[in-house]
Amino acid sequence: MKTKKLIIDEREKKYLLKNKVNEFGNDLGVINISDKPLGTAIKSHNGHEFYLVEPTTYDIIKKMKRSVTTLLPKDIGMIIAYCGIEDGETVVEAGTGSAALTIYLANAVGKNGKVITYEKRADAAKIARTNLEIVGAVKENQKIIGIDEEEQTESEKEEIIETNEIKESGLCNVIQKIGDITEGIEETNIDVLVLDMPDPWNVVEHAKKALNPSKGRIAMYVPYIEQAKKGVEALKEHGFLDILTVECIVRNMDISEKGVRPSTRMVGHTGYITVARVRPQQEPEQEQEQL
Repeated sequence: MKTKKLIIDEREKKYLLKNKVNEFGNDLGVINISDKPLGTAIKSHNGHEFYLVEPTTYDIIKKMKRSVTTLLPKDIGMIIAYCGIEDGETVVEAGTGSAALTIYLANAVGKNGKVITYEKRADAAKIARTNLEIVGAVKENQKIIGIDEEEQTESEKEEIIETNEIKESGLCNVIQKIGDITEGIEETNIDVLVLDMPDPWNVVEHAKKALNPSKGRIAMYVPYIEQAKKGVEALKEHGFLDILTVECIVRNMDISEKGVRPSTRMVGHTGYITVARVRPQQEPEQEQEQL
């Protein structure tokens, strides 16, 4: 259950509001949105039109508070698609950052799955928790494993809204942890491991032991090709299969009455994505027969 609503004015400018907000105004006028259902067109006091709609996850992530730069949808989509992440699976992620990728992973695994996300910085994990609360991926003030927290301040409480709706309707399928995943992965039988960190090669040995041997997959996201190379070398050293490295570049099109042309601005390079599958191990008796 999302705890936000979206206003789009007639110029298609977007405004993300808390559900408890009853009135909105900008230079096009003031509208009363109390008791108005989502999917309603509303005229302002001076005749301009506004649209009250339900925000998508994409709308929320674009406006949410950030502690670090987040992955873009083009890269998140590639990770989910190439890893084949689906309902009911268990995904371990490092690091959480502002939780943009975490939110999309939570939606991919659904209510029957879960996402365990590691973050080294406690301050970043708390910002991520607020973002996860907004989309109902965690419960109100859900404990972050590894942090002993004091009573919330009034300003922190203001960030948490309409909690009962989150508890009733949210996925609540994310577990946050403070920890350095290069020192080890506590979980076992993981379906997918997603690494958005500067040194993912230091996790590969742990990943080999933690991943489900029948279908375990791993994804690494790094900004520099030298990092991607080190990641691939580590995957090969530890016997991973089906290794693939890709880069995704998106170019928007400007469509008008004059014609169609590529936009003069585009989202170019952001990072390299490497995916692979864990290699199943031989059973002891098979190894003996070969000897």
